[in-house]
Amino acid sequence: MQVYGRSYSWSMASLIFESDFVLRPVILASLLTTGSSALGDELLTNNTAIELSFEWSQAPDGWVYPMAVQVPETDPPAGGWPVCILLHGNGGNGQALLGPFSDVLDCHALVAPTGWANSWNLCAESSNAPDIEMLSALIERLQSFDNVHPDRISLLGVSNGAGLVNRALLEIGLSGVDRHCAIVTQLSEAQFHSGESFGPDGETNDSAPFCGYTLPCSPVTGRRYLSICNENDPIIPYGGGGSPVGMTFLPAQAATWEVARMQGYIGEQITGPGEYLGENVWSYVYLDGQVVHLRGFEGHGLNSTQREAITEFFGGCDWDGPPPGQCDGDVTGDSYVGVEDILLVLESWGNTGAGVGDANGDGQINVDDLLLVIAHFGQACP
Repeated sequence: MQVYGRSYSWSMASLIFESDFVLRPVILASLLTTGSSALGDELLTNNTAIELSFEWSQAPDGWVYPMAVQVPETDPPAGGWPVCILLHGNGGNGQALLGPFSDVLDCHALVAPTGWANSWNLCAESSNAPDIEMLSALIERLQSFDNVHPDRISLLGVSNGAGLVNRALLEIGLSGVDRHCAIVTQLSEAQFHSGESFGPDGETNDSAPFCGYTLPCSPVTGRRYLSICNENDPIIPYGGGGSPVGMTFLPAQAATWEVARMQGYIGEQITGPGEYLGENVWSYVYLDGQVVHLRGFEGHGLNSTQREAITEFFGGCDWDGPPPGQCDGDVTGDSYVGVEDILLVLESWGNTGAGVGDANGDGQINVDDLLLVIAHFGQACP
């Protein structure tokens, strides 16, 4: 596993990270689950316990991230449930997000961790926890469940949680991560400055230049991104600048344009009023909908039009083909159809509902998938 250039390894029973992190933490994660079927399949259910225990300066004896889980009661779609990881705002908790977003993402399994001191590690917050490492471990753990679609793992965050979603967009390069939704918090100048994106090189520190974000990142392509910000937000300035949370932000529209450029957009920033969606909400769309910004007037919250846009952006339960930046036959998600794609199909041969290696998205891995990969062999995705 790689997180902005660092390599990590993990097993089912334990997870050990060794990095160049200034604290050089050894992070142990015990992953306990329930809900296995009589046939031995490991299923994600409402009763599944996922324990990720980490050590760092604030928790030298280890601390377990509380994890709330909600899975729809119906049978999963072909390929497994899409999963959305929900990230709360400062002072909130994961459990409290399940209700508000269960109707918005009604055909998704929802997993909502709670951060140390009920916050996420961005700059001046109470937490210095290794939240990016936690998310990386959680993503790989979710992909191991038999009723989860391993290529449809998404992240949605509100306020402080949206800041962590933006960190994940820049810093986590794991395959299978599909969509990122950042609500009422855009990229900060710490995360993007001097024309480049950065992650923290050690503990974040609000007294250090750019809060200690000095480690260059190389964001992966093929990710969908939805930014929702409001012009009358009293906490995060829509037009950019300093804020009560102790960070300086890019203008919301410019921040989304920079994300679009990271994803391959080569045009100028979209300006003007945008496309009116109703209820004082306007949209700015890049790359045929891969990257979208919504401008509204709902303070530090959401209205019904913005909530409906989230539902549309995340899509339904049925797998609808590869995400933008990933083309037909590219089952590895590296934006190129080659030998590794053929090998992945062969390794997964005969599986049903597994997702990995399912080139045509029909829930079965067979000769049709192999033929699709061969038909596009040598193709580089746009």
